[in-house]
Amino acid sequence: MKKLLFTALIGLACLQAYSQEKIDAVKMEEVIAKPQTQILDVRTSEEYAGGHIPNSVNLDWKEKEKFAEAIKDLDKDQPVYVYCLGGGRSKQAAQYLTENGFKVYDYSGGMMDWRNAEKPEIKPEAGKEAKGMSTDEFDHVINSSDLVLVNFSAVWCVPCQELKPTIDKIEKVQAGKVKVVRIDADKNKELMKVLNVRGIPQMILYKKGEEAWNKSGIATETEILAQVKKASK
Repeated sequence: MKKLLFTALIGLACLQAYSQEKIDAVKMEEVIAKPQTQILDVRTSEEYAGGHIPNSVNLDWKEKEKFAEAIKDLDKDQPVYVYCLGGGRSKQAAQYLTENGFKVYDYSGGMMDWRNAEKPEIKPEAGKEAKGMSTDEFDHVINSSDLVLVNFSAVWCVPCQELKPTIDKIEKVQAGKVKVVRIDADKNKELMKVLNVRGIPQMILYKKGEEAWNKSGIATETEILAQVKKASK
C-alpha cells in the first residue's frame, strides 16, 4: 500500500513539473529581452512574415510532423513560450509540448493582444501588410443597412469554419432582414485593433450603425436569429 502511494505521489510530482501557464503582454515583453529564450510562433510562415514578436522562431503547428521533429532541438531544461494569433493554436501546441516534457508558457492573447498593447513587432521586408478596411469604410458598411451582422474570422481558424455554414445560411435565408459582412482577421489587423476585437470568431450586430449585440466564439443559428429578431423591433 505504501509503495503504491509513493509511486502515485512520484507520478503526480512529474505531472506538476511539466505544467503550463498563461502569461500576458507585459510578461511576454520581459521574455523577449532575453535572446536565448525559447519563443515559438506557431502560426503559418505567411502570418509570421507579416509580423511577429521579436526573438521568436516560427514552427507551424498545422505541420504536425515538422513540428514534432523541430521541438527535438529545444532545451527541456528551459521554458518554452508559445503564441499564435488569438490563442487557439497556441493552446494545442502548449498541450503537446507539455505532454512531451516541456515547461510551457502560453501567451494566449497572441498577436491580437500584442498589437492591441502596441508592443514591438518585427515586420520583415518580405512580409507585406494587407491594407484592409479603413474605419471610414467600416462605418459606411455598418450604416449601409438597418441591420448588419459583421463576422470576423480567418481561414485557418477551426471554430470560424465551424460557424461558417451557419453564417452562410443566415445570409441566404435572412437576406431581407439582415446584411451579413465578413471580415478577414489576417487582412484587417488595424481595424480589429480599433474595434478591440481580441479573438475570433467574433460577431457584432449593428442596428442603424449602433452596436446591438456582440458575441465571441461560436453561436448557434437560433441564438443569432433571436438577436436579429430582437434588434429588428
